Amino acid sequence: MRLSILTATFAALVAGGKINAQYRCDCTSVVDTCSAEVAARGSWLEIKTDQQQCARVDYFVDGQPFVSVVVDGEDREDWLARTADPKIMVQSCQVCRDNGPAAAAPAAPRPVPTAVAPPSPSAAATADAGLQPLIAGMPEYPAAAEARGIRGYAEVEFTVNSAGGVENPRVVAAEPSNVFDSAALAAVARRRYPEDLARAPQVLKERIEFQPERGAVGRAGLEPTAGPRNGCVREDAVYNYGETVDVGLINACADPLLVFGCAAGTGKNLGRWVCSDSEQRGDVLVPVGDQRLGTRYIAGNADNVRTYRYTDNFSVIRAPNSQYWWVACVEDDSACRADARQWTRAVSGQSANVDPADRSRVAVARSH
Repeated sequence: MRLSILTATFAALVAGGKINAQYRCDCTSVVDTCSAEVAARGSWLEIKTDQQQCARVDYFVDGQPFVSVVVDGEDREDWLARTADPKIMVQSCQVCRDNGPAAAAPAAPRPVPTAVAPPSPSAAATADAGLQPLIAGMPEYPAAAEARGIRGYAEVEFTVNSAGGVENPRVVAAEPSNVFDSAALAAVARRRYPEDLARAPQVLKERIEFQPERGAVGRAGLEPTAGPRNGCVREDAVYNYGETVDVGLINACADPLLVFGCAAGTGKNLGRWVCSDSEQRGDVLVPVGDQRLGTRYIAGNADNVRTYRYTDNFSVIRAPNSQYWWVACVEDDSACRADARQWTRAVSGQSANVDPADRSRVAVARSH
């Protein structure tokens, strides 16, 4: 009798394509990127993506990390409201391999540069081979370590409960100490494992490796003197106003930056790229709390004198469910700035079908 009830329940989930995400979505295999929006609706969070396939959305609500696996473009998460107007930031949206019977064939994976290497063979050996995460929780390379070219690891011990959640993660070993600890703990905390109410809590241990991208050189006397510093730019806050989305970018490195950005336009510019840059605004981006904030200075030559101001935020306005691109140049890198200016001129006003990366002579970063 119980078997027939379970069979009927599973059949009901399959009917209409509403297959439980635990069985349908394999988020250990990412096949594409997507766009997502998260909104607080009283006692729950509404998560929407621009993809009907399975999608994994990483986001923060008032600084607390959340991960949702979304099927059919929409999902809800129970949420205990702590503030009347929570600050929500979407960190990433990734399309997962869809195991549903009606799922379309997954697209070929896009090459996305990563600063964090996948788990090493030794890491796989330390974890329970029979308990693999549905959501892997890729760690974010700490900006300060990335800028200095520091590599290392953090070994994390954690408990997986019967609901598939992670409890009590802690760093048991790290090299160097107190550099990658927070990034590794945050990544492990976002993981989700298969639910099994009959399974006793299991303690796992995993070593997470961190190393700079191939070709990247740190600041120990070998840092490149020219070229984009796109990795220093981080997304801070996202405000969705319905017809437009306001994205705040911050500087996660020590060097002052000029940011050149292109985003999908709105209103009369709908369907076209709109570009702007902090150079034209007269702003130079420095880290939050930097002592130079608000300071004004004059730069340029006799033919082109400009007044600049140090600020801690660069705002990008984009259309909903769209991506944006940027190039970040160190303040005194004139070659990078010239290339970035040429890029914005080549992209601004073009159809949204134009790939911004194809119009640039230098590396361009893209939001996820």
